[in-house]
Amino acid sequence: MKMTSLLGCMVFMGIAGLVIAQDAPVETKPAEAAYLGADKCKMCHAKQHATWMKMEHSKAIEALSAEEQKKPECVKCHVTGYGKTGGFESMEKTPKMANVQCEACHGAGSNHMKAPMAEKKKTINGAGVDCRGCHSPHVDVNRKKGAVEEEEKKEAV
Repeated sequence: MKMTSLLGCMVFMGIAGLVIAQDAPVETKPAEAAYLGADKCKMCHAKQHATWMKMEHSKAIEALSAEEQKKPECVKCHVTGYGKTGGFESMEKTPKMANVQCEACHGAGSNHMKAPMAEKKKTINGAGVDCRGCHSPHVDVNRKKGAVEEEEKKEAV
């Protein structure tokens, strides 16, 4: 009899624990933001978009030769979101993500677009990113060295 009572009590406590656990709030990690492209940013940030359109970053992919556009180590610095959700894959698949756009510095924008107005600033990288990933002495020297070698080849012909 004691065993039956003890077993019944354990079952009751187990069920009660499950019911309580279901009501407890579950902390969820925000979904990874996806890249959307400058056209989406322009919807609210037209003035900033117009300024960007006058910058070299807005036509960064054009600085690469057709051969360089096939090299990930070159492409990653001339597009937005390379290798990330919604980011650049290729000129054929994702041409809207070519060039160095808003999200290249401020981060993927899908969470920003979905956020209520009061929360929008919390969803972007307002300070931007470290530009040295693409604009470093190593990268710039190699790029300039390649350009000089290309000029020398032209002059030799």
